[in-house]
Amino acid sequence: MNLKSSFAITLFLVISSTVFSQSYVGLEADNYAGIHGVTYNPSNIVGSNYKTDINLISISAFLGSDYYGTNFSNVINSGFDIEDDTERFVSDNNNFAINADVLGPSFFLNLDKKSSIGLITRGRTFVNLNEINGELAEAIDDDFEDDENFSFDSQNLNATVHTWAEIGIAYGRILLDKQYHILKRWCYA
Repeated sequence: MNLKSSFAITLFLVISSTVFSQSYVGLEADNYAGIHGVTYNPSNIVGSNYKTDINLISISAFLGSDYYGTNFSNVINSGFDIEDDTERFVSDNNNFAINADVLGPSFFLNLDKKSSIGLITRGRTFVNLNEINGELAEAIDDDFEDDENFSFDSQNLNATVHTWAEIGIAYGRILLDKQYHILKRWCYA
């Protein structure tokens, strides 16, 4: 394997592992992330640059499929229309994935420079629909407009749904704060 293909494989693995890894991408790993940082790492409740942060509601959602495809330039152009700007890739085993994350009323408050407390409410759902026949998906997408009968095979069709809600109380304290090192302790219940 040459250097160019090794780089391409490594880049693909890094991008694919980061694209689907977390919700609220860009709001988590930063001193200005506020309460969103606590969902990623509970120790982020302490040492924030905010004295307090209040969240009424935030929603992060993802929908992915190998059934629809489009060029990225179509998405960023104004006037994107899913019917006109996408192409269907019908196969015997199309897949769909849905991820929704709702951060409900939540807050944190710095008690002093070295300790903080907070409350987090959150609801999440993950849905995977695998091995759906593309002809069936196309008929559903077209609201069964064709008068022709059709047949399809969905022997391996399976779906997985995970849905849950969370409520948590978090407390964090800075134990050590040196020039290049910081040690935080947190408790999340």
